[in-house]
Amino acid sequence: MLRLITALRRRFFPEHHGDPQELQNAFRNHYLHFRGLLTANNNALELMAEAEQMLASGRPFGMAFVRGNCTALSVNVYKMIKHLTALADNGGYQRLPSRFKEISGRIEAILDRQPTIGAGPHILGMDQIDRTSIDLVGEKMANLGEIRNRVGLTTPDGFVITATAAGEFMAGGELQTEINRQLKSLDIDNLEELYTISAAVQQLISVAPLPEELETQIQRAYFQLADRASKEVLVAMRSSALGEDGMRVSFAGQYRTQLNVAPEFLGRTYKEILAGKYKSQAIVYRQQRGYRHQDVVMCVGCLAMVEATVSGVTYSRPPGDSRGNGVLIHAVRGLASGAVDGDVPHELWRVARYAPHPVLASPTGITGPALLSPDRLAELAEVAVRLEAHFGSPQDIEWSYDATGRLFLLQSRPLGEAESGALVTPPTADGDQPPPLLAGGATVSPGAACGVVFKVASSLDLLRFPPGGVLVVKSPYPDWAVLVNRASAIVSETGQAAAHLATVAREFGVPALFGVADAFTTLGDGQLVTVDASGRRVHPGRVESLLSEQPAKPALMRGSPIEQLLREVLAQITPLNLTNPASPYFRASACETLHDLTRFCHEKAVQEMFRFGDRHGFDKRSARQLVVETPFQWWVINLDDGFAEERQPDKHFINLSDIRSTPMLALWQGMTAIPWAGPPPVDLGGLGSIIFQSTRNPRLDPAVRSGLTARNYFLVAKNFCNLSVRLGYHLALAEANLSEYLTESYISFQFKGGAADNHRRLLRVNLLGDILAVFDFRVEIKGDTLTARIEKRPREYLEKRLMVLGYLLIHTRQIDMVMADEEVRDQYRVKILADLATILPNHEPLAIGTNHDQ
Repeated sequence: MLRLITALRRRFFPEHHGDPQELQNAFRNHYLHFRGLLTANNNALELMAEAEQMLASGRPFGMAFVRGNCTALSVNVYKMIKHLTALADNGGYQRLPSRFKEISGRIEAILDRQPTIGAGPHILGMDQIDRTSIDLVGEKMANLGEIRNRVGLTTPDGFVITATAAGEFMAGGELQTEINRQLKSLDIDNLEELYTISAAVQQLISVAPLPEELETQIQRAYFQLADRASKEVLVAMRSSALGEDGMRVSFAGQYRTQLNVAPEFLGRTYKEILAGKYKSQAIVYRQQRGYRHQDVVMCVGCLAMVEATVSGVTYSRPPGDSRGNGVLIHAVRGLASGAVDGDVPHELWRVARYAPHPVLASPTGITGPALLSPDRLAELAEVAVRLEAHFGSPQDIEWSYDATGRLFLLQSRPLGEAESGALVTPPTADGDQPPPLLAGGATVSPGAACGVVFKVASSLDLLRFPPGGVLVVKSPYPDWAVLVNRASAIVSETGQAAAHLATVAREFGVPALFGVADAFTTLGDGQLVTVDASGRRVHPGRVESLLSEQPAKPALMRGSPIEQLLREVLAQITPLNLTNPASPYFRASACETLHDLTRFCHEKAVQEMFRFGDRHGFDKRSARQLVVETPFQWWVINLDDGFAEERQPDKHFINLSDIRSTPMLALWQGMTAIPWAGPPPVDLGGLGSIIFQSTRNPRLDPAVRSGLTARNYFLVAKNFCNLSVRLGYHLALAEANLSEYLTESYISFQFKGGAADNHRRLLRVNLLGDILAVFDFRVEIKGDTLTARIEKRPREYLEKRLMVLGYLLIHTRQIDMVMADEEVRDQYRVKILADLATILPNHEPLAIGTNHDQ
């Protein structure tokens, strides 16, 4: 050991006269901080990539993901700052903590931002409401007030308990704080936990005391309503949440409505409807659609009950067919709840949009005298066209006729851009398909899907529903919506397109077939079936011909509050402003994002490893030149245990046989496995682009110190390698750590620049990205800059990927000069993959087509 220490001191610290053990400890301590910083940097970049991928994917995510990602990212950036401060060993980088605190503070302010509840009265009468009241009464009641007071159509009389009242009630007695505590760690994929916490939160709200003043105001508004009716009236208490019934999301059937409420139960029912915000299906729906719980404030409409004889739902145009020439009218006997719950027989009419609104197709579902006369059909069609014109989009309208024949409008909401796909699709026969188990019914959400049957008849069944199963029910109750995000398809014995569950299925892009007689008894649990909702059939087994061309699932998070919040947060995280270490602006005070901080810390950490020797009499020339026969020169710096024990008297050179760094040797194997044929012959266009680049590149001015002439360095330890390659006009950085722990193992690669014009550089960088993707690298390309990463994989797997990188570093040099078009790129792609197949003969078969979707 003493001999090793003496050699270490002689090689790195010829002027140092301190204790050898102290010197060794100091160097190892520095290296540990350097390694810790690199690990934190790797974790930080991985977290940034994870957030960007989640945002781009359109997959649902909640605030738990956003907060967890931001917290983990902040922790790793803070670790980098602490490690860099320790590496400096002289009190340097004092501005970094303050910059980190400022950037983190901006992120935290975005995460903690709460929706503003407008100040206003606790109660508003329906005669006081229109679309301008939306922030106080919610979309549903604002639309209804608009219809009454601006369009001039009949709606039930009543009043709304506003968002102001709800906000004050929920803020009292720490009620909201306790609810937030219970929801904080909720896993919506654990249905048992979901139901337990949902019930507990609803109970908290239901038993909380209602402020006396608010209860008095509710009673006063009710008796004013009764006075106008000249009798005691029962009311329907309906949710009208802020954000509900919008163009993008419907929240159809997710919240609570209570019919026939007597005056003595108004206060209790009001609290139950507020509590309905936390029904299990509402919690799931919000997260899937990108809403925080605090984004939804529950207003409650109190409307006089209509003594309905016929009710229903009208679509001003068929869902998914914004230009369709037809009004769809669903009608049921009695209350409108029968139409939206889908559990009673219904009639379906298709009526022309133009006067006198003739019937366009034979109605379905008529078993006796028709529920709607031609005059009523024409009236409903005229109202639908009128409301569509007023609101500016196709409408989903709920209505009732009372015993006197008077039409009351109960709701009008946008039909919604998410409800895609035409519903009126004729069944088609295909000789390749097996005979169906079931046929008929109504296509309420188009498409086809395959899965195992799971029949749900009660809430207990919900807990056992398998992900990807086919949900089979007798009636499409809104409570089943908790499973829509888990189901591959839905089949119901009853129901139609106007049912709330059908609306949610269309939003989520889940194929659904309703009104299929005997489905519950014919299909068996665990049976593999293919549901062809568009063709109105259920087939046994998996039918590939139906599944091969299904559209992509809708991006449920698009435009949602949580997606917008993550975009705001990422604006404080991912932009990279510090790109050139030689710039005078490359300093801590210029860091504007967490990415800037990681870039700054990483660059300075490498410099601090070099400066360590300066502070202890380190000879700057101690970097050893690698003794190899190659067209390029390479220097190697041993960070810890990357060299064999001293055997060479010449401290300025190192033989490859004395290298003990596993990742460096893997890179080198790839770099030398196939001899480099030299630069490709340059065409006139390529030569011209080089000259143009040179005239625009100030770093090529002889008066300016140029990084293009810098050395190519390997910084090595036994399981670590950092390679900086500056060959001509491009810069490449490769870094790898092959740890015994998968969580610390990674490869990171960055590539930028080139001699040619932008078009040719982009072709080369896309070629690199395409090749790396074949070998499972996660690739991101911005302009002519490529980053690629692999992490948490076994050592042998990563060694093979390092060989790939080594090959690419050498064999893609200067090929941007001949990248005239996609054909040249594709030729290189075929050649490179063929070469790599010889270098890695045991690698899985390579696809050598010409897919380049990077």
